[in-house]
Amino acid sequence: MVSTQYNTLLELIKKYPDYIEIIKNKYLYLLSNLTTVEDISNEMFIDNINKIHNIGCIIVAYIKNEDASNINIIGSGTVIIEPKILRGCKSVGHIEDIVVDLNHRGKHICRNILHRLKLYARENNCYKVILDCEESVKNVYIKSDFQEKGLQMAVYFN
Repeated sequence: MVSTQYNTLLELIKKYPDYIEIIKNKYLYLLSNLTTVEDISNEMFIDNINKIHNIGCIIVAYIKNEDASNINIIGSGTVIIEPKILRGCKSVGHIEDIVVDLNHRGKHICRNILHRLKLYARENNCYKVILDCEESVKNVYIKSDFQEKGLQMAVYFN
């Protein structure tokens, strides 16, 4: 039986450098469950992963067989750490891009990813961690101890 493993996306790339193209394609495919995803070069992918990991982390859930070329990324979430002057210069964690592959929902993957993201935020001096979500999925987050607070506002730039 193959079990689900969790790691940062950066560590997964470091662990399997010969499979960056496969990891990139699997990750982009997973993200396409959230929104439109454009193809990017391996260099752009690695550069942005490094940028994100300088200010937070991306946790991925994945399954792989003994052959690392068969990595299947089945879930992911990102936390970005925002330094604040408030609260004694503590930080706020912003959770983004939570996604679990349709074929793997209902297996607590989202809950496990959220747990790791909250732990990362706590370990990085955050006094709270926040996220925005659609009304239709709010119960997923309530099950992971999130509470409804405030109202989301946005301006999108083309």
